[in-house]
Amino acid sequence: MKLGKMAYENLLQKKILFDKADLENYGVTPADVQSTFFCHILQPIKEETVEMFSFFHLTVQEHLAALYCAINLSSQDDIIQALDFWCFGVRPSSSTAAPLQNLLLSMDKLESLQMFTRFFMGMLRARLSGHLEGLVHSPIEQEDSIPNRLGLWFQDQFKTRELENQVALNLLHCLMEFHMKETTSIAAPEITKLNLFKMKLSVVDCAAIHYVLQFSPHKLQELNLGYSNIGNRGLNRLRPILHRCESLYLRYNCLDKQAAILESAILKSNECQVKKLFMCGNNLGPEGVLELWNALEHNNTVEELYLDITGITERGTENIVNCLSKNTSLKTLTIVGNDIGATGRRRLKELEKRRPELRIIANFVDDLGLLQAYLDWVEEIRTDRDQMDSVKNADALQSVLRGLQVAGTVEKGENAEKAKELQKKIEELLNYSTEVIRGK
Repeated sequence: MKLGKMAYENLLQKKILFDKADLENYGVTPADVQSTFFCHILQPIKEETVEMFSFFHLTVQEHLAALYCAINLSSQDDIIQALDFWCFGVRPSSSTAAPLQNLLLSMDKLESLQMFTRFFMGMLRARLSGHLEGLVHSPIEQEDSIPNRLGLWFQDQFKTRELENQVALNLLHCLMEFHMKETTSIAAPEITKLNLFKMKLSVVDCAAIHYVLQFSPHKLQELNLGYSNIGNRGLNRLRPILHRCESLYLRYNCLDKQAAILESAILKSNECQVKKLFMCGNNLGPEGVLELWNALEHNNTVEELYLDITGITERGTENIVNCLSKNTSLKTLTIVGNDIGATGRRRLKELEKRRPELRIIANFVDDLGLLQAYLDWVEEIRTDRDQMDSVKNADALQSVLRGLQVAGTVEKGENAEKAKELQKKIEELLNYSTEVIRGK
């Protein structure tokens, strides 16, 4: 495993280019591995060209490093110390295992080890399943109790650490790669909130979230996937666990009518525990929102529903009075940034008469807190290009601007002043964005 050792020790230093001397230090002969693992590079350095080597892809280096560690960590303590080190930078206290010796790693390089740790968990499972017998020289101590010990380790991380979003997601992936029910069943119940706000999540990421949370028997207080770009495919992957989320944040996720249909089915479920649902900035359209109103007719859990900038239109209000007048749980409905027309506004007035306890916010100037929240939102967008891209995709700024211009003509007082401030900020941001695109 000379090649694995080289892959691992250099991965810790984020080193991906090697010269002949590097290979010789590990007893690796270029001719033996070049065509299988390495590509040959002629690298210009100063006034000469130096012969260099790299793995064909970073994942090859990560896989070999993970295999090396899975083979050479042979006790529970070694495995736990290794995970503490790779995930959180906690240096091993006492270990003779080769992967835990002479460690050179700075804390700012921890994130670069996340894919490697996932591969390691998969390789460890392969070893426990007997698939690495030809490579392993001695069994792991107390092998049968490793799934339980790892479950307790993961449980402790979710319980005692303030995990950054990326770290939390990586731990979920590690559990999925290890793929042992005993381990995940111990760790999952400790997750009561999961905040992955502004993280671009793939379908595989959503699969990891679903895999772990399916082993939790209780409701999830909060699942925040705002600005995560999961799309319909990602939402569908999460479908089996969504009914257990008390507060479900799905803002700006490239969702459409199909997502509204999916969520409607969840709201109709007898097992639904959703109390707050945020779907702002998704193009649900009138057809999608009609499905949501139908679902809410008999739902008795949802208390707050946020459908800002979802393309409702006048048609999307056709059944709102009939459905929501029969609903008894909904307390707050926000539908600002939607062009529902004069007929839509009349329907909302009728709904207010039938459900006087239901607070309906249809205009930005109706609520000072909402105006301030949107002012804060504009400031966030100004400094976050990814968030700006999500907002552009939903045509959100223009929708807010149109809503302010319609409502602002009839309102006076503090709310009106705040609305003018918001309008000015959005116009400035749109002008700035246009100038950036033009390269000014």
